[in-house]
Amino acid sequence: MKMRALALGAATIAAILGPPIDGRAQALDFSKIDKFETLSSGTLRVGAPPKTIVDDGERHVVVLTIWDADAETKVSWRSTDGNAPRTTIIPGRGVQTFQTAGELKLEAVGEPNREVQYGYVLLGLQK
Repeated sequence: MKMRALALGAATIAAILGPPIDGRAQALDFSKIDKFETLSSGTLRVGAPPKTIVDDGERHVVVLTIWDADAETKVSWRSTDGNAPRTTIIPGRGVQTFQTAGELKLEAVGEPNREVQYGYVLLGLQK
């Protein structure tokens, strides 16, 4: 558990101390977070199938960081308020927080041979 907390702290510090990037976030009640689930990173390539981050029907918080991008990042997700699926476009580098009801996918969109490098922290939300 300590290693997970350290990894989460390191990711947060890296996001704060890294190069200046745009950030957006939903209002978040941190007392509703009940567990750390995953810390990961990857590369999205334009034309590749979407990368599924969450697909379990459970409530989560996803803190998504786009480290480097020469394409847009399309985020398809379902909000916890029960509304229809949503799509968010992140035009370059940035940090964004999503509260999702169990669905979140990432896709690079743009000219061929372009890519997006990302990292994320996945946290569980109480019901």
